[in-house]
Amino acid sequence: MVGTWCVQAITIETVNKASEVMCVRYWIPNEVGGGCNEVRMGNKWDIQVTDRWKAATVWATEGGCGGAHCNTGPPTGVTQFEITVDGGWSNDYYDISALAGFNLGLTVAPTNPTCASQICTSLSTCQGVVPGGPDRTKACKYGSASYVLTFIK
Repeated sequence: MVGTWCVQAITIETVNKASEVMCVRYWIPNEVGGGCNEVRMGNKWDIQVTDRWKAATVWATEGGCGGAHCNTGPPTGVTQFEITVDGGWSNDYYDISALAGFNLGLTVAPTNPTCASQICTSLSTCQGVVPGGPDRTKACKYGSASYVLTFIK
């Protein structure tokens, strides 16, 4: 264990099943920055997570990243995966948010089968879109799962 930067092996695997190419981005507001990567149809990009991921967001837009700045928060109009790692009671907390808009379908599948998946294929079918709704934020034991995010059209 190396200070506060050590974390159980948590990976966010992003999968493109949406378009020819898309730009996947993540943002951690309590850190300096985030990152982005162009992901071609059928390919994936793995993001390594640290325990400093508090209120982090992952989203994608169709098309390439094209020299865009990766160190910015999400724009309005995008479907977002939100996660807080080790957010209390030794849990990771996560959800799909379409409150700021919807651009791509998104599924979240934790690798731990005891942790709940979420599906948001269209704005009207998004689980967790209603604040305070029963499907909103899910909890998974800290370090017990990685997360597979599949962007779909």
